[in-house]
Amino acid sequence: MRRGARSVVKWFAGLYVVLIIVQVFLAGEGIFGLYNIRHSDDCDNAGAHCIANSKTLDPHRALGFFLTLPGALLFLIVALVAWLPEKRARIVSIVAPILTFVQMILPGLGRWGGAFHPLNAILILGLYAWLFYELRRDPRVEPEPSGTGAPAPG
Repeated sequence: MRRGARSVVKWFAGLYVVLIIVQVFLAGEGIFGLYNIRHSDDCDNAGAHCIANSKTLDPHRALGFFLTLPGALLFLIVALVAWLPEKRARIVSIVAPILTFVQMILPGLGRWGGAFHPLNAILILGLYAWLFYELRRDPRVEPEPSGTGAPAPG
């Protein structure tokens, strides 16, 4: 079971790398697609309520929800079941989904807390990319072929 979970962690990390890149695209598309950015004189100087009530960031928010809540929880469970043999990879496989969950909280913390949202995204992307690279490189995480269960002759 552990070997299968290790393989799942490897491919789950790779999937997260791709989905986080899509998230960055959706954030950029949503921000630069805002009507009030193109017509900034129509919105007051605070601007935060204009962005918060905009529908252009809905795809970013929806994918972010699935990445942070059910996705990060599933990743953490699989990482704990896998319990990777290399200590550094094991720590990253546990810390990355925790930081992914924190990512959901950061935009609601106001201006200064929200400023950490894109920085945390870059950190998370790096962690998942490193984990995927390490697990693809390390042959210990691949499931070993099943033997007959009989001891080796000799």
